[in-house]
Amino acid sequence: MEICASTEAEWESGNVDTGGSSTVTESHSPSAIASDELSLAIGDEDIGHLDEAEKDSESSSDSDVANILSLTNSSANKEGQYHPFLSMISAMAYILIHSPRPMGLSNLTFVCHTLRCMFPALPSVSTMVSYRLPGYRAPEKFYSPSGVPFYVNSIAETIKLCLANPDIAKKMERYPVLPKKGFREIFHGLQWRNDTRFQAPMATSPVGSVFLKDIVQSSIAGAICVSIIKQFYRKEGHNGVFASVQVLQVHPSELNTYILSDIGEIPVSTIVTILPQMDSRTRHVYKKGHDGSLTIVSDNELADMSSPHPLKTRSIMCGSLPVFMVPLIIFSDDTSGNRSKVWNKFDSWCFLLAGLQQKDNAQFCNIHFICTSNQVPVMEMAHPLVDQLLELERGIVVFDAQLNTNALILAPVICFLCDNPRAAEICSHLGSGTLRFCRICRVDHTNSLTGICEERKRSSTIQEVQLIRSAHTQAERKRLRTLYGTSEKENHLLQLPVDLHQSTPIESLHTLGLGPYKYLLREKMEQLSEKQRKEVVARIAALPSSGLTGGISSDISRHYKSFVGRDFKFLAQIAMFIFSPYLSSEAEIEVWLALSMVFKMVYCDEFEPQKIELYRDVCHRFARAIDCYSVTWRKKLKIHLILHLPDSMLRFGPASSFNTERYVPQCA
Repeated sequence: MEICASTEAEWESGNVDTGGSSTVTESHSPSAIASDELSLAIGDEDIGHLDEAEKDSESSSDSDVANILSLTNSSANKEGQYHPFLSMISAMAYILIHSPRPMGLSNLTFVCHTLRCMFPALPSVSTMVSYRLPGYRAPEKFYSPSGVPFYVNSIAETIKLCLANPDIAKKMERYPVLPKKGFREIFHGLQWRNDTRFQAPMATSPVGSVFLKDIVQSSIAGAICVSIIKQFYRKEGHNGVFASVQVLQVHPSELNTYILSDIGEIPVSTIVTILPQMDSRTRHVYKKGHDGSLTIVSDNELADMSSPHPLKTRSIMCGSLPVFMVPLIIFSDDTSGNRSKVWNKFDSWCFLLAGLQQKDNAQFCNIHFICTSNQVPVMEMAHPLVDQLLELERGIVVFDAQLNTNALILAPVICFLCDNPRAAEICSHLGSGTLRFCRICRVDHTNSLTGICEERKRSSTIQEVQLIRSAHTQAERKRLRTLYGTSEKENHLLQLPVDLHQSTPIESLHTLGLGPYKYLLREKMEQLSEKQRKEVVARIAALPSSGLTGGISSDISRHYKSFVGRDFKFLAQIAMFIFSPYLSSEAEIEVWLALSMVFKMVYCDEFEPQKIELYRDVCHRFARAIDCYSVTWRKKLKIHLILHLPDSMLRFGPASSFNTERYVPQCA
């Protein structure tokens, strides 16, 4: 069956008139074709039984097909909810062809041919493949320093599409959230709440848009309070937005002099007036201490208080647009380069919206692809990526489906999710093979289990890179690399105003599951006899597992060297019950027990910040146990990184909010 020659060209131009019947080269109706195909699938002995039923249903069948064709080919459909597609079936076929995991060309051709039997106006596969939606922006082509091309999607365009989607816009958090008890999401963590780069600059009050640094009057229980806005946030279990403020009082004796008291809290809904900023007539402003003493505010602080927030000025210049933050999570990984695998090693970059909950970000549709290549190194692909991220730091205008209006958004990077070697590259660090092998602090492997040393900073790393590059000899460069543990390779990510060392949290998959648990399991299984290995298999099979998550994918006695993250995750829940008869010393028992406690801390659904010292003690207990148990493990980077886990959870919420287990399959 062939459609008329003008159909595809008209579909491409968007000027298709499908009000009448489509021209078909064959004389058979769609119902007749369907009947012929049905007879091929049914044996001859069955056709006789169907003759009588076909006579009864022939008129109704033809009527149903006619109704379907009239619905999908109607002019009202073309101008309705499926615009710019001609019909529902055209839209569905386009989605099928352009899905993230499409079928092969032969299968797509067969499916579309089958559909065209029922819907003659359906364009061909080649037409739908080449068709571009209005407003679609194709990936931009770039070249690596060696001349290899690669393509990068626009992050800004993807964010615009996300915020124009009502489902995404309504689910996304625009403010940090103060939880009732513990942290469960990344927007509960201190990084979003305390870092000024992520603080929401504006909230909507009954009298209009209120910005940081605004002086407002609020009415609470009939009492009028004048205060300066310091921060906006939401509180779990409460409606609306709250603001932390400093109360502003007139000095009782000095003219044009004010007193700032301690920070308090007001609901934004109680604001009744937005007052002008302080002007040049203000003589002095005092800060009131806890003991009642007054300290004069410096001239620089007074000048800052007298000027409006920069984003307030930009909002007014853009037509008084609402302004808010959309922090981004950047994810990077590679497919396995093992020669036994059937795929090549591809390096990829993706991003997620940090304002979505974990359950939403785990969905494939919310993991947004940026770029990939199996020929261009991952840090070379970061160059155009950084240019886009710097533009998002400055802000873009989008349509917000929740507010139903345009808005000015800023999208800073809140963290990078990746495995430890990739995190070292991002931080311009040499990795686990150097003396100072930690990318977060300056500890060296000779005392890595004693604690955390001085934290690395972005500014110091930039200086170290410049020092290494300016060295006159290779020997001097090598000495400086060893001294600092820093790599002088080109790293465009250092241009971002983000502390990379503190923004690459310790993720659990590669650090815990594929670290200490893998080391312990392999060592223990190699110590066991064949009889004991069979006993371990029997003990696992006999253990009730109804309350456990996951399972071991293969026989532990033979395939323990091939275990992956989910196997270690399951094993960690039962290890003390399975291996307890085979633990030969108190030191070994302490290691397994301490590691189980670390696992419990990492895979909890809620992180309680008031227990931060307890979490740190758990990690230090494991480090001390390792120190007593094995000398060879003292230099393992992943053992030391566990000491940084509580601080990562304090900044970004529970470990589940920044683990890579959910995103790694998307790069495969």
